[in-house]
Amino acid sequence: MMRVVSYNVSGGFDVGAAASVLRRLAPTIVCVLERPGRRRLRRLARDSNLEVAAHAGRRGSGTAILVDGSVRVLATARVPLTAPKDVPTREATQAIVGVRGHRLSVTAVQLGLRPDVRRTNHEELVAYLDSISLPKVIGADLNESVRSPVAADLATRFQDAHGVVTGIAGETYPTTDPSTRQDFVFVDPSLEVLDCRVATHPPADIASHHLPVVADLASDTDPDADTDEERTVT
Repeated sequence: MMRVVSYNVSGGFDVGAAASVLRRLAPTIVCVLERPGRRRLRRLARDSNLEVAAHAGRRGSGTAILVDGSVRVLATARVPLTAPKDVPTREATQAIVGVRGHRLSVTAVQLGLRPDVRRTNHEELVAYLDSISLPKVIGADLNESVRSPVAADLATRFQDAHGVVTGIAGETYPTTDPSTRQDFVFVDPSLEVLDCRVATHPPADIASHHLPVVADLASDTDPDADTDEERTVT
């Protein structure tokens, strides 16, 4: 099994609390959204028993991917997303990884706050993902609910992991009184979703203004299935 977590860590972010949440979840891969600065990101990874595989964008509006020791990082990329001058610039983080018999594309992405920006970002994201001929996993904060046009379109292309395994709404935002699910793990149709849930255990209630989404995916057990050399990233 491999465990993927999508986690927006902004808004009163408490590094120690977030690391405690992640240690308890023991993820294989974490898609970090609204990432902190590099020093706090490294601390979050270290205190969660993870490593920073890649990051992109600016503090507070960028993204990152963290991985555990079982993951081989083969390549990374930054994916710029269009933003008008009056709104924060955003970049998605993408990594090609080898993990437990699979070679995957993993993307951490947050779309813009304005509907017109989200539509443009969605088109850019889909075009980029279509250029990659590998199974894909996306950790996303869409800034829209599960019933939004963007979420609906992505759910036709990928499995909305939470929707696959439960009919529960799974609200993730805001942490103090969750009323909407705008955080997602989208999974390639070729992969099997075993379970998906929103982590609500303390201190998730104080770590961030979002709750993390946790998806368990089936995996092979052959550690030598990927023989490519690892590319070092910083």
